[in-house]
Amino acid sequence: MAEENEGKMKVVDRRRFTVDGDEVEPAAVGPAPATEEPPAISPPHTAEKPPEPASPPPAIGFLDLVDFLAQQAAALLSGQIPGRGRDPQTARFFIDLLAVVQEKTAGQLSGEEARYLEDVLYQLRSLFVAATR
Repeated sequence: MAEENEGKMKVVDRRRFTVDGDEVEPAAVGPAPATEEPPAISPPHTAEKPPEPASPPPAIGFLDLVDFLAQQAAALLSGQIPGRGRDPQTARFFIDLLAVVQEKTAGQLSGEEARYLEDVLYQLRSLFVAATR
């Protein structure tokens, strides 16, 4: 008999309202079937010490953002992304993003950050011109 019921599913309608919006009598709804809770699984006991928590990730700064955007643009200009080939138009998007960052952060950057951003933009723009010739 267990083989007979195997793979079959029983559906019980426990909605409180009919299709017309009338409330169903509580006796017609019936109690919800009791479900067995699975036994709690305890972690295996090991003699090893638990691993020490990983050190926090390094702080991410402005130069990391500039570097990330520049790497994306350079990879698209050189065709280093597998299955994508050279894509100067998408690279231009990343270069333009860096230009927006430069414009919006003008006067708020340290000397090192401003020089780095200027150098990166110059190099990427030069690569873009060479890639589109």
